[in-house]
Amino acid sequence: MGALRFIGFLLIAALVVAGLDYYQQDKKHEGTLSFGAYVETINQRFNLYQAELAAEDVERERKKLWRGGAKPYLPATGKVWVRRAIVDADYTRDAREGVLQDNISEAARPLAKKVAVQKVQQLAAKLDRTSWVYENGEHTIWLQARLREDARSNTLAGNIAQTVEGLSVNPSDYAPFGVIGGVAYFQFVQNKYSGITVNDRSFWSMITAGITDLGTDPGFDIYKATIGLGQEIRLQVYSDAPSTELRAFLAQLDYDGLNALLSSPVPGVGNDVLSDPDGEGELAAQMAALRGEFVKLRSELARLRLDNIDGLSLVANTLAAQYGLPADTFDLTANRIKSPDDLVQVGYRKGLSDLLEGETQKAETDTGGVFGRLFASFQGEPASAETEPKSAKGGFLSGLLSAFGKSGSNEGTVVRVNKGGSGSSGDCLTKGAFKRCTLGGG
Repeated sequence: MGALRFIGFLLIAALVVAGLDYYQQDKKHEGTLSFGAYVETINQRFNLYQAELAAEDVERERKKLWRGGAKPYLPATGKVWVRRAIVDADYTRDAREGVLQDNISEAARPLAKKVAVQKVQQLAAKLDRTSWVYENGEHTIWLQARLREDARSNTLAGNIAQTVEGLSVNPSDYAPFGVIGGVAYFQFVQNKYSGITVNDRSFWSMITAGITDLGTDPGFDIYKATIGLGQEIRLQVYSDAPSTELRAFLAQLDYDGLNALLSSPVPGVGNDVLSDPDGEGELAAQMAALRGEFVKLRSELARLRLDNIDGLSLVANTLAAQYGLPADTFDLTANRIKSPDDLVQVGYRKGLSDLLEGETQKAETDTGGVFGRLFASFQGEPASAETEPKSAKGGFLSGLLSAFGKSGSNEGTVVRVNKGGSGSSGDCLTKGAFKRCTLGGG
């Protein structure tokens, strides 16, 4: 008898829950929900739940691969290039026998060389976790792929990092090298203000197990590329191979796998992506300019948030971190200044898509489209087809800056890349048929 009462209770409870659920779903359909349509909503919600579970599994797998680093996606030993680690050769030779310590007194020189060897050993062990050396008997290529997590915009350290990222520190000139796998590569160009440094030469000697010769040309070039914005994959190359051989080598990277490491993959990046050889230099410059705009924009937004920090929120986040809670539990500005991280990521990827599709001008003027709706939502205003278009010069970035009380510049798009540093803004100049850029994020 007790079992029957329990079963009856369960049936009544199930009917009550079903009735409440039907009532809520019927309210969403303005009282027109039939029984068959209600059953269909159950199927839809179940499918949505299954899709969310699948998405969570995919994200867990992505994070696992991210923790494994980008090195697995670099080329393996092939018919042309043989792969090895830096430590597989006599990489301390220059530190032991080179001339870089010859300007030290004879008394201190033995100790100086021991210190130099230890320094090289530590550096090689660190770099071997993210890079490989490739040799073909005549030339050498060193390729590194580093993963960089995005700085959290709701923490003090994260906002400072984003602000610093937008600053121009010791800019060096980089010229477009090409677009390979949908990724823009840039080559360092020496000039009277910057060039291959002694540290670069010493590093190349470590890679090739050679001796640094300061009296001759370096004999190698430096290249950089970046996939993503904020959360990034940074590629760096030292090579003495001809450009045609280097391009063929770089085409062997697993760009699909690298792009999949990002929480939001970058459009147009993949193993099968091909670019027009005649226009890829200009495309690379445009991609760098677009990225520089968003790096500068993130820096401006971070600076604005720093100027509006709420003291109590900062203290609350500090206490939360001490007790094991996330350091960004509370908004630093007490919700006075929104953090548009998602908007920036969507805007950057949409801009890249438009570049690849040749629709940049349309994207800048058609504010009734995706960007118009995003900006209207961000500013708390309804989007309409009658929204006044932004000028081609101001573009959608100036529109976003105006939402924070910042005015867009009427100057041309600028972007800067710091050699060995993070992305920032800079310039692209054309002299004759040659384009030279200073660009960000290498």
